[in-house]
Amino acid sequence: MYLGYKDLGKERFEEVNQAYEFLCSRSSWNTDGPNAHNIVLVLRTQSILFHRYSQELQPYKYAGYPQLIKTIQIETADDQLFSKTDPLLAAASELAYHTVHCSALNAEELRRENGLEILLQAYTRCVNVLNNSSKPDETCVQVCMHITKCYSVAAQFTACRERMIDMQELIGDICRILYFQKLTRLCYVATECVTALAADPLLQLQLLKAGALWHLLLFMFKYDFTLEEGGVEKTEDANRQEVSNRLAKEAVKACGRLGGYLKNDLESPENPLTQKLLNKLLTPYLANKLSDDKPAEILKLLNSNCESPYLIWDNGTRAELIDFLETQRQDRECMDLKLDTDFVFSAHSGELIIGGIFIRIYNEQPTFPINNPKGFVIDLLSFLTEQYEYLKDLVNIALSVTIQDRLKNTPMALDALTNIMKANQGVEMQCIGFFRLLFKLLNVSDILIQKGTLNVISLITRNNECVNDVAASEVLGYLLLLLYTLQDCQIQTLDVLYALMSTTKIVKEALGKGAVIYLLDLFCNSTNPQIRETCAELLAKMSADKLVGPKVRIAVGTFLPPIFSDAMRDSPQTSVQMFESAHEHPELIWDQDAKDRVCATVCRLRREHQNAQAQNPSMLWKMPDSNGLSNLATPNEFMVGGVYLRIFISNPAWTLRKPKEFLSELMETCLALMSKDKPNTEQLEISTTALCALLQAQPALLDLVPAMGQIPRLCRQMGSNIRQVCVPKSAIQILHALSSNNICVSAIAQSDCMHSLKQAMQVRKDMIAVACEALNRLFSTNQDALVKQALDVDFIPYLLELLEGRLDLENPAMTKAQIVKALKSMSRSLTYGDKINAILDKSTIWNDYKDQKHDLFISSAPAMGYLTAGTPTAAGYLTQAPTSTKISTAPPPVDKQDPLVRHDDL
Repeated sequence: MYLGYKDLGKERFEEVNQAYEFLCSRSSWNTDGPNAHNIVLVLRTQSILFHRYSQELQPYKYAGYPQLIKTIQIETADDQLFSKTDPLLAAASELAYHTVHCSALNAEELRRENGLEILLQAYTRCVNVLNNSSKPDETCVQVCMHITKCYSVAAQFTACRERMIDMQELIGDICRILYFQKLTRLCYVATECVTALAADPLLQLQLLKAGALWHLLLFMFKYDFTLEEGGVEKTEDANRQEVSNRLAKEAVKACGRLGGYLKNDLESPENPLTQKLLNKLLTPYLANKLSDDKPAEILKLLNSNCESPYLIWDNGTRAELIDFLETQRQDRECMDLKLDTDFVFSAHSGELIIGGIFIRIYNEQPTFPINNPKGFVIDLLSFLTEQYEYLKDLVNIALSVTIQDRLKNTPMALDALTNIMKANQGVEMQCIGFFRLLFKLLNVSDILIQKGTLNVISLITRNNECVNDVAASEVLGYLLLLLYTLQDCQIQTLDVLYALMSTTKIVKEALGKGAVIYLLDLFCNSTNPQIRETCAELLAKMSADKLVGPKVRIAVGTFLPPIFSDAMRDSPQTSVQMFESAHEHPELIWDQDAKDRVCATVCRLRREHQNAQAQNPSMLWKMPDSNGLSNLATPNEFMVGGVYLRIFISNPAWTLRKPKEFLSELMETCLALMSKDKPNTEQLEISTTALCALLQAQPALLDLVPAMGQIPRLCRQMGSNIRQVCVPKSAIQILHALSSNNICVSAIAQSDCMHSLKQAMQVRKDMIAVACEALNRLFSTNQDALVKQALDVDFIPYLLELLEGRLDLENPAMTKAQIVKALKSMSRSLTYGDKINAILDKSTIWNDYKDQKHDLFISSAPAMGYLTAGTPTAAGYLTQAPTSTKISTAPPPVDKQDPLVRHDDL
């Protein structure tokens, strides 16, 4: 109701009243036939009703389709269609749109009444008369707009789409409308229809074949993002631009649906052909952004300049694409679905693109966020796999243009792989399974490729799972060769090796493939202190491995004295200083000759192994035969437990770094030599002398001997190999040293030693004095077990024979005094004393000795005079040996005659 007192109310009221009077007038109906004007009014009235009251009318089916379809059919066939003053076809097609838009029931009803086909006839008739001068208010334009919208709505229903598939001219008519870009609103409606029809895969192919894609892409370049961002006055021109912007956005949506990028309500089947074309024309980055359903963002990128790892886009690329699209659009022939366009942007032609990313730009902007870093890593690895097939035999290949491109592109891909792993921790896991490829790239004869690969490998070592996969790949030989083929990166290569050595399997492989000889060569011969210290640190880490470490120490000990391994572990810097200076003490004999000999030998062996391994990176290293020598540095010195025995004997007071280990190995060495059928007499004598000197210089070590379990073995060896006269001598000397400790005596008492000792004394009469002193010590501890052993082997009669006989010794009186004291100690045994005394009482010689004191005959000085003492010094790698006490080589003084002693009996 329009009221007169409202603004414009009077004028509008008069117009409404005039219309009412006209409708009530009979004259308006007085015609000879149907009044077209009145029919238009009726049709438009229905359109208004369906538009305004769609919710109320939605449950009801439209009953006028037979008449409406008949009207459309008659109007379509009318030759005077476009010259009529009353656009009946436009009104009818508009009503058809509103009815189907109102209710799905109507769309299905229209399909059943063959309305879609009748509409297509009208559609084709109007599309055929469209031209560049057509105006938006013309009948043909209006009819096209309404029918297009009608098809857009009908396309929401599966049955309607299936019917449209068989309507061959429909897709062609829609695409012909898209040619007329000046009819912006009509193009917008047609683009909406493309979006709707793209829900069906067959319709997708028909649209693609009809060239819809070229039109849609061209619409995108009509976009003005400045209007969207505000601040622009909405004039008539601006309104037209706003329609163009809407058209561009709808074109983006249509492309997304044609390719199957969109999800949710706009989801459609994926179309690989469309996606391939869009990747080619828009670049993969922009094509993939179609799935984001953010048209404004894509359109702004398309219509502005950009240079990022994902996109190189400028005025030139836009012009090239528009020119290509125009050419394709003007070619009105159906597009070949097998078309594989060779279109390439000139700005992209020289670029390396992997996984849709411009590698050059990415390497310049390494912090740029990558959407799918794991996928990018896989793309890079796949690219490198392909390149390696052409580069693995580079030495034998002529440098063609193709190979030069590969030599240029491969380092770029490696740099990109390094950058993506630096920026995205954890993506190195994608390299698992590709380590054989990466390590083989180290062997390619190109410095840039080698450096790039080394950078990649240095990053993957931060991941334990990657390190385990490297171990499983068994490719360490390539990395070891790099130490000399890429000497500029030796520090980095060593750092990579150090990181890898956390796994036992890699340590084992490194040892087998010659890591020790490579590292020793650098340690000995490199002029870079940092490299030498790093090699020392790396050798120490390998030696620390619980399973393989001992073998590594043995390999290092083949060339260097053992003290170097300990110095490398404790202080790599000190080990280098020690290597460069001269030393002579029990734990190290090192001079310039030894250094030169080691350096030359290590260098030669490294070069030989490197040459062999270059031909076969899996080549194993064979440790050189030592020929019984302790190490290469001092081949003429006898070493046990890292101690030079010759120097130690002259200075037993030297404070050893590992006295317990030295004692254990020295004891084992002595017993091992004794057990041989033909022992090395010289080595046995020096070992025995060193052992006795050690036990005298550090008597606290005696407490540890029983726990080693070697005393029973010593007792057995003392009498089991008496044909080798050096064996009983050494055994007696060791037993003598042990007899000064009560704990050792207790262990001896539990062993069967008396029989062996008696045999040894009978074989080595020159050792009777030492043996008797040992007996005195043993029996003075009141060990009944020892007394019983002596009784069982008739030791007492043997000792009485020694008292009675003439001893060919330096000091026979002292020896006999030791025998007397030993017999007296045995006679005091609570268990076996009576038996001992009974035997002694039967002896005539015993009566001459039993009541005498013999303490004056026994010297308190160490027996034999072969042990020395000195001031202990602090253990240290760089400490020189102190001045040792001279060992007296003169015979002991002749004892003065004692009037109380019967010399004829001695």
